[in-house]
Amino acid sequence: MTNAINTTNLVGKKESVVDEVLLLNPNQTPLINLLGFSNPVTNTIHQWYEDKMFDTKTKVTAAATAAATELTVASVEPFVFHSVAQIDEELVLVTAIDKVAKKLTVERGYAETTATAIVKDAEIEFQYDMTPEGADAPKSRYKARTPQNNVTQIFMESVEVTGSAQEVGQYGVDDLYNYEKAKKQLEVALQLEKSLINGIKLDNGIVRHMAGLRQLIKTNVMDASGASVTVKMLGDLVQSVFEKGGLASGGQYAFIVSTNQKRAISDLQSDKIRIVQAETSRGQVVDHIVTEFGQFPVIMNDNVKPTELFFIDINRTKIKPLGSRGFHHQDTAVTGDNRRGFIVGEYTLEFKQESAHGRIKNLA
Repeated sequence: MTNAINTTNLVGKKESVVDEVLLLNPNQTPLINLLGFSNPVTNTIHQWYEDKMFDTKTKVTAAATAAATELTVASVEPFVFHSVAQIDEELVLVTAIDKVAKKLTVERGYAETTATAIVKDAEIEFQYDMTPEGADAPKSRYKARTPQNNVTQIFMESVEVTGSAQEVGQYGVDDLYNYEKAKKQLEVALQLEKSLINGIKLDNGIVRHMAGLRQLIKTNVMDASGASVTVKMLGDLVQSVFEKGGLASGGQYAFIVSTNQKRAISDLQSDKIRIVQAETSRGQVVDHIVTEFGQFPVIMNDNVKPTELFFIDINRTKIKPLGSRGFHHQDTAVTGDNRRGFIVGEYTLEFKQESAHGRIKNLA
């Protein structure tokens, strides 16, 4: 007689339920349905690095006369020695940079442009280097990549059915345990969905909560101050993302909106709104908003606050499990006249280049 242990004899055998989660009603977990699950991470703190180009624009923080040759700016990052910058229609040549005081010494009216008075908060934009014929190569500049991170979060629900309940015939239910397990799958998926949007980052060494979209988007946040959504407002948000370079490399963008805002957008009377619902994504009907920057689907999500909406790049947004800890079901040891098990999964949200996304808050 063999002493081998067969898989059918194992207690606590792991059973993946990831596919079942993805097949849940997309109206209940639309963000999971939209993004799917990506490659796993290998640590409870998931870190990635982001590149960013040198800024090319800043503001003059103090007014200057037409004769002034020293300009105080909000940031000197865009400029190098002998770079040419533009203020309105005037060109200036940068001849010295004080990084501590954030001041530029400039030659005014460069290239026969006309020097004029500069108002406070005027925009100054780097144009190019002044490179004479036969010049040596300029000193290189390096901008270090910046680390970003999020933490993994555990989602778990238990299933328990007594032996008697399992055997009692019930209309429409062939297997009570599997029926209850399916309900728990939806519960953990909804918890993940809410965390992806509403999560506030927490890591005390034992409990970990991931940061969600609302906390992660910081740069392009528009405050509607109680106003109703308009086509212009949506276009302004897209423009803000565009000006930060978010659309420069393409991307796959979508508006994620609450039910309130979906209705408000549907009520907008404009040729910028395509009302025809002729396109679907994984079974979910989507409308599109047409802007000067492209055409973007509008996806309704009941887990978004009624007074907000998001504009995100799907390609920069990933749901990642920790190792093999995607959603799975495990039976627990039999200790009595019942069957017990639990569904558990551990995930994080990888959200790259937050300035490539946007949000409008405090909508009517």
